[in-house]
Amino acid sequence: MLVGRTRSLPFAPVESGEVLLPGYRVVRLLAHGKRLDTYDAWDEDRDCRVVVKVLRADRRHERDVVASVLQEGRLVTTLAHPHLVRGFEVVEQPLPAVVLETLTGATLGALVEEQPIGAADVTQLGLQLVSVLGYLHRRDWLHLDLKPGNVVVQDGRAVLIDLSLAGRPGTGRSGAGTPGYLAPEQAVGRGLSPATDVFGLGVTLSECLSGELPYGEEATWESRRRLPLVHRPHPREPVALPTDVPPELAGALRACVALDPAERPSLARLRSVLGDLAGA
Repeated sequence: MLVGRTRSLPFAPVESGEVLLPGYRVVRLLAHGKRLDTYDAWDEDRDCRVVVKVLRADRRHERDVVASVLQEGRLVTTLAHPHLVRGFEVVEQPLPAVVLETLTGATLGALVEEQPIGAADVTQLGLQLVSVLGYLHRRDWLHLDLKPGNVVVQDGRAVLIDLSLAGRPGTGRSGAGTPGYLAPEQAVGRGLSPATDVFGLGVTLSECLSGELPYGEEATWESRRRLPLVHRPHPREPVALPTDVPPELAGALRACVALDPAERPSLARLRSVLGDLAGA
């Protein structure tokens, strides 16, 4: 029988220098999330810094949450791509955890907060993200949470992180994703496909160019109502990109954020457009 969610306990982070898990000592807490606590840690076996995402103690009895953590761990430790974060280990006891490589760059989100990114750099970022998304899709996985905060830029290389919402094409949890970045079909949890990640990619690259989300931060597509897409009020048109963005790039990104998945370009088509721009 599935045990219900326990009441949140007062949060007491593991202090610097203390053992987080056998073989891992805390350097500092990076984030205290709804499901996971993320630590900068020292790996005593590998003799290097790592990132450890460990399940919160007050959620250890939620089977779906435990399964999600272990699934992310299996993905990052078995998949290998130059633009995908590397996983070193999956821990099941005493708490489920995932051990990841330490990335020294800044998130794309932090860079965009400082100032918009030029079209040439966005084109290169797009090609790299198309590459890693294609790798995932060919293995029948969708990322489902593509956003600037989940892309680390390190020495010109974009690295996709956080596969905690990754899932198979088809159906999924209604409303799973990040407001402003999730595709309309994610709101109802049906019809998930590679086009769903194309939408997230289009939103991400558009934000890089303009500093704005195409449909605004409030774009949740009324996921709480659980209504079919055809009964939802039609949202406003996406925000126009700056006039100095090459028309080919602007047109491709506008197509990526089409509300109808069938109208979005394939990754292969998007790669072709971006490749032509990069060559030019």
